[in-house]
Amino acid sequence: LSTDLTADLSKIKIPTLLIWGENDTATPLSDGKKMERLIPDAGLVVVSGGGHFSYLDNFGKTAAAIDYFLAH
Repeated sequence: LSTDLTADLSKIKIPTLLIWGENDTATPLSDGKKMERLIPDAGLVVVSGGGHFSYLDNFGKTAAAIDYFLAH
């Protein structure tokens, strides 16, 4: 069952970091770009060559992105 929560994205009121795999076939990068556009104060980090579990595909880049996000 899939639920479209697009209308709720603008209600997110805290800084949001989205980390997406470039080659994610389960949830395509276009979805991440849409979320970045609709969530106020959102940022999107794309993991080159990453799939749906991009944090496993490139843990170093993921960790660096999270560290930077939390520090700023």
